[in-house]
Amino acid sequence: MLRMRPQPCVFEFNKLLTSIVKMKKLQLAVIRRGFAANKRVIDSLCKDRMVDDALQLLAKMIDKGIAPDIVTYSSVVQGLCNFGRWKEAKDLITEMVDHKISLDAIIFNILVDAFCKEGLVKEAEDVVEIMMQRNISPDVVTYTTLVDGYSLVGQIDKARKLLDSMPGKGLKPCIISYCSLINGYCKNGKVEEAWGLFLEVPRKGLHYNVVTYNTMLQGLFRAGRCAHGLKLFKDMQAQQLIPNLMTYNTLLNGLCMNKQITEAFSFLHIMEVQGVNPNIVTYGILIHGLCKDGKHEIARNLFNDLPSKGLQPDVQIYTTIIGSLCQEELVDEAKLLLLEMEKSGSSPNIITYEVIIKELLKRNKLSEAKTFLDEMSTRGLLLNSAEGININLGVVTR
Repeated sequence: MLRMRPQPCVFEFNKLLTSIVKMKKLQLAVIRRGFAANKRVIDSLCKDRMVDDALQLLAKMIDKGIAPDIVTYSSVVQGLCNFGRWKEAKDLITEMVDHKISLDAIIFNILVDAFCKEGLVKEAEDVVEIMMQRNISPDVVTYTTLVDGYSLVGQIDKARKLLDSMPGKGLKPCIISYCSLINGYCKNGKVEEAWGLFLEVPRKGLHYNVVTYNTMLQGLFRAGRCAHGLKLFKDMQAQQLIPNLMTYNTLLNGLCMNKQITEAFSFLHIMEVQGVNPNIVTYGILIHGLCKDGKHEIARNLFNDLPSKGLQPDVQIYTTIIGSLCQEELVDEAKLLLLEMEKSGSSPNIITYEVIIKELLKRNKLSEAKTFLDEMSTRGLLLNSAEGININLGVVTR
């Protein structure tokens, strides 16, 4: 192919190399004269979740005397972290040191992010310590990731302290830094603190974005402060920020949680007028809200309309409707819907089975309940909760 005239473009060449690797022909993919091509193939493999193939190609490159650079290693480290293979990622960084490759903040930030997402903040702190020992200064991304990590595990005071310390380190927190902590406050029920931090944003010379508003809206509605949430939504529009699907889903969920169903449907109409297409999550929120408010027939009508909207119900929506049918003592219809659910490719989960089994037990239909319990066991779905144990006992002893 290298002798072809005219030669193929870089894009086509890289595509061919990636295909060769996917066919397990690694020895053909390593091109002595094409380091950039190998680098792109490794990056492509990692993005396609083929990390083991990327590792094999990396080893082949080294065997052939082709020295990978930090960008190539970063792609593989990221790929390993995406699969939770942190030890291998750390070993790869050690290998980089052995190959005299200069490390930078970017590759360490990949590890910090991976640990924080898993709630392993101590391990993330250790990585930052190693960075500083190697005279690599943590940057805004590093500290923002740590703020998010602390927030996720409920260490809010530590997150706030770190955010406040950033200017003293010569770093200016970005809007993502603030959004991470606002989210942490909201998830830990500290809405007033979240609101105070939200108000700080413009005073720090930063500009709100849609994500910041969505995060604060979610916190307000979760706390039952609907009026405050709706006011903030109007403020968002006044700031000329265009609400996205997440914004509307947050609004609808907040309103439905607080049994303001009519208002929720008004916003459904508004979002459609604004050209924001509702997705299956949107309708799932509305169906759940209707059932919670006792409007079972309207919920089922909305459920039946989903195919006409080009949407396929997911397991949560099926479970909600099955639960609705059981509440109205329409168990036969619930069982039929369970069959339809499986035919559509949605596998029932533990909750789906629980709602049916409970209703059958109420009706003293122990044999049918036992059938569903056995089916759960066959699928590897086990009832671990106290309530689940009671269901098992009910089937066995009643």
